[in-house]
Amino acid sequence: MAVLAKFFACLVLAGLACSTGAQAQSYPSRAVRLVVPFVAGGAIDVTARRLAEFLSTKTNQQFIVENTVGASGVVGARRVARAEPDGYTLLFGTTSVYAINPAINANAGYDLLKDYELVARAFDSALMLVSHPSVPAKTVAELVAWGKANPGKLNYGSSGIGTPQHVLGEMFKLSTGMPMTHVPYKGGAQSVQDVTGGHIQVLFENPLSLIPLVDDKKLTGLAVTGDARLDQAPQVPTLKEAGADIVVAIITGVAAPAGTPRDVVVRLNGLINDALRDKELLESVAKFGAIAKPGTPEEFHAFIASEVKRWGEVARAANIKAE
Repeated sequence: MAVLAKFFACLVLAGLACSTGAQAQSYPSRAVRLVVPFVAGGAIDVTARRLAEFLSTKTNQQFIVENTVGASGVVGARRVARAEPDGYTLLFGTTSVYAINPAINANAGYDLLKDYELVARAFDSALMLVSHPSVPAKTVAELVAWGKANPGKLNYGSSGIGTPQHVLGEMFKLSTGMPMTHVPYKGGAQSVQDVTGGHIQVLFENPLSLIPLVDDKKLTGLAVTGDARLDQAPQVPTLKEAGADIVVAIITGVAAPAGTPRDVVVRLNGLINDALRDKELLESVAKFGAIAKPGTPEEFHAFIASEVKRWGEVARAANIKAE
């Protein structure tokens, strides 16, 4: 009897394994919602839509981008955390959503490492550090020296409180010991306009909006935050090359609700990695400065865990709180 019981138990386990495998092989069998927690038309939204187009073609099922905005990405993130964990509602999140919001917003309502299955890292984008020409600095070292010698004269802008640009500015201050005053704006466009006009002196922002202004000598390009120089601005060093021990990428990646079947997560990861190796897709997002970062779910989880710790430490040290 014991032998028979063990035999039937093995049959049950084998059946479950087959069922799970079949679920993954048939996934997706209907439309998938890819929640973008930011407004339509921006760089994040466009890259998500390019990814969704590839996945739709690859699977013969629609991956539908839905913009669920509010509270710097919190509303969309909560929606996915509370969705059915079946792989049909996914989050296209960013550094803000994954690492910063939970650190600065006690009411965020989600824990990135508990409420989600981290499926795949998608794209990394660097920011660029620029200054207005009225600041007599051509390098990061000169900027830091001038800022320390002239306390109270450097104001840096960001696209809002708690944005990566804001927290990165505080990270830069902590790393260099240089005093700067934060000036938040309601978006990147206004901050770029004001640094160009000399109303603020320093800015970290998307390089694609800054490079034409640097080329025209309206701004001084001091450094990029990534681990390599940009093809579009090869003359601008990385922060690390410039002497500041900072390497920062603004990341995007896909997550699913906690409890999503492992085989579905692996299937999704493989599909996304295929997209990240597609030449046509990569060319379409390169204009946004996006660099593909294929990898495993485990690698993405480990990276996000380190980012949660890193950005959280800066937010706490600078006492940044969500509005």
